[in-house]
Amino acid sequence: MKTVRLLIILAAFLIMISSAFTLLATTDRTAVYINIFAMLSLAVAVTIMNFKNTGKRQDK
Repeated sequence: MKTVRLLIILAAFLIMISSAFTLLATTDRTAVYINIFAMLSLAVAVTIMNFKNTGKRQDK
């Protein structure tokens, strides 16, 4: 479960950093790539949480 929390924190941090890059950078691509990575890490975190919850439900 620690991995999931770290992925969620990483995604939030990357979204915050990409917002700052959007304000400061002259090109848009850096922020877009960071946002894509942040969304991907959120998707991985949610998927891991769903698999862990499914296993707990089946045990009961």
